[in-house]
Amino acid sequence: MSTSGRPKIVILGAGFAGVYAAQELARLLPRAADGEITLIDENNFFVFTPMLTEVAGGQLDTRHIVIAIRHFSRRINFKQGRVEHIDLQNKRVTIALGRAEDAFPDREETLEADHLVMALGSIINYHGIPGLPENSLTIKSLGDAAAIQNRALALLERADEEPDPDLRQELLTFVVGGGGFSGVETMAALNDLVREVAQNYPRIMPSDIHTILIHAGDRLLPELNEKLAAYTLQKLEQRGVEVRLRASLSGASNDYVELKGGERIKTHLLIWTGGVAPSPAVKNLDCERSHRGGIVTDECFRIAGLAGAWAIGDCADVPQPGKQQPYTPTAQNATREGKILARNIVATLRGEAPQPFVYRPIGELAIIGKRTGVASVYGMCFSGKLAWIMWRTIYLVKMPRFRMRLRVAVDWTDDLLFGREIAELPAKPSVPPSKPPAPDQPTKREQVVA
Repeated sequence: MSTSGRPKIVILGAGFAGVYAAQELARLLPRAADGEITLIDENNFFVFTPMLTEVAGGQLDTRHIVIAIRHFSRRINFKQGRVEHIDLQNKRVTIALGRAEDAFPDREETLEADHLVMALGSIINYHGIPGLPENSLTIKSLGDAAAIQNRALALLERADEEPDPDLRQELLTFVVGGGGFSGVETMAALNDLVREVAQNYPRIMPSDIHTILIHAGDRLLPELNEKLAAYTLQKLEQRGVEVRLRASLSGASNDYVELKGGERIKTHLLIWTGGVAPSPAVKNLDCERSHRGGIVTDECFRIAGLAGAWAIGDCADVPQPGKQQPYTPTAQNATREGKILARNIVATLRGEAPQPFVYRPIGELAIIGKRTGVASVYGMCFSGKLAWIMWRTIYLVKMPRFRMRLRVAVDWTDDLLFGREIAELPAKPSVPPSKPPAPDQPTKREQVVA
């Protein structure tokens, strides 16, 4: 117990697992005397990641799927910082305040905890494919979604001015690697975006646009049954997507992707969605890790041999009852893990036994194009417009704040009435950084005045 007499609970990571754990702790420990709840993340906002593809597709405003972490609860003490060192044995963590890209004065802070929670999430897994990290975009953060939209729109602008038909087709070839939920939803959103927006460019013909989805498996969406996978394939192909099954990337460059077998596809926009790996922050921790690098826990999220040390979310391998594989790294699992973890910490503080995590997802949903979706809920299958309505309704309800739901609903209405915006997102500085002028040279403003 801390010297103040109040238990100190420190949570590393403000994704679904960390945020829902902190919120549940704030509910269960409502008084300051009940304990100190500290949440640490490099960003000061929470992103509702299931809607990132709709941001990339130009249907949602970037800021409408985020909320400041400080808005969740006054009981949560938030610190914006980067994790520099974790001492699991002593439950001590050192953070560098701020973000790496911000040129603020450096300052480190060390926090000690009675209960330390690893909820550090995951990073993109490039599977060692040469050139892929440097020459692909991903769909894991708000910046990724904005970059996809901006790149697609910039390529349309450039292609509209290109007289060479071969080069124009190269500029209008868009490739997505990975045929799981992220890959299918990203391709569906991107395909709808470029084909709808292309109507504003008089020199771009529909036949100039090529959208290609590459997947190593025998069918799309392996998480769903074969009937829904076949429906997804049919709908994507009807809307102009070329689906390459049993095809794998072997390399990438700034203007092509290479498939195993040597085939090259000329493109200037490659999006990789082929899997995730646990955060590198857990790589050197003194605890057991699985073959994929995740922290191995018991069924109650406890790290073996380390009292008061816990792990949840994408960075943890939580065992499933009766199965060899741990729970999959999804937002649906992370949300429930966060809530049960909070209850287990409170139970431990009260001298009670923690409860094992047992969760069976109610179903899976995916949007596969404009007003079209697929869903498996309680074993029942849905497709088409009904599944699309189900996706939007369920995820809208699951958004953690009413203000987010209202803003998203307004965006959807705007898209329905007026179509997609074709302006790039203003994500770049107005003036690029440069060296200051020499003392004997006038600035640009002085030159104009002169």
